[in-house]
Amino acid sequence: MEAIQDVNPHLSQNGDPLIIAGSGNVALHVYKFAAILGYSITMIDNRPDMLTRERFPEARELLVGDIVELLKRCTITPATSIVLLTDHHEFDLPALEAVITSPARYIGIMGNKRRVTAYFSRLEELNIPRELMERVHIPIGLDLGGQLAAEIALSAVAEIQAVKYGRSGGFVTIKQASSEFEKRDELF
Repeated sequence: MEAIQDVNPHLSQNGDPLIIAGSGNVALHVYKFAAILGYSITMIDNRPDMLTRERFPEARELLVGDIVELLKRCTITPATSIVLLTDHHEFDLPALEAVITSPARYIGIMGNKRRVTAYFSRLEELNIPRELMERVHIPIGLDLGGQLAAEIALSAVAEIQAVKYGRSGGFVTIKQASSEFEKRDELF
């Protein structure tokens, strides 16, 4: 399948880059939350009927074609986040293999225990160094609870933000007044 590229020239490229492989319901909600946060979003999928400008109007790029090949062609910097949510997880492992050695700040994949084991076994077979495998967030997201597509997406974007700012993603609970609290209070 030939790659089809749709670039929105009206969108700023100032936000941190986010590459989302897949265009299903979870990917759609990740895109929506990330758009609110100002990410420069590239959507990749092999289904032209799902990856449309109507569905993803604020994406900087829509790339339709071979997911793995398109990922290999993307510019990935230390500020880039990558979320792998391909249809029925069909391309998640080959996509992970394509980006695992990249300098991406964040790589996340939705998955269950069986998939996690299979993916890491495959990476070990490929002699991928342990420190690179430890960068992969699988299953994706912070433990916020919820099973709906939007809830999973919220936890994924929250995890991307936590990694971006070097945070654990835990509760922000203030037990006593402090000067840090007073500084925060000025924001409101």
